[in-house]
Amino acid sequence: MHTIVMKLPSMLEFTLMALIGPNEIAGRPLAKLYKQETGKAISYGTLYTTLRRLIESGLVACREDEDKDGRLRFFVLTAQGHQVLTEARLRYEELVRLGKKVRLPKEALA
Repeated sequence: MHTIVMKLPSMLEFTLMALIGPNEIAGRPLAKLYKQETGKAISYGTLYTTLRRLIESGLVACREDEDKDGRLRFFVLTAQGHQVLTEARLRYEELVRLGKKVRLPKEALA
């Protein structure tokens, strides 16, 4: 029997996937939500490069549209994206749990 090893998404990929969640969201509102939730701004270059990587991995789908201001891109998690997000969330929670058990030397805490 073969075990499938899932590559964890990067923290940025994970965060964007979690923010997209079950909803479809356009890029600009996603960037605003990222700043609201993390306290850090994300450049549009970083945002769209990361989203492109998620699309190429089959984790996010993109729908293009237009409004009076120009092109809009809406992003949504795919079924595979939901599965990977759920599995990654469980693995990251396990890492946090294990990390809390690690005893650091006093010098590292200073």
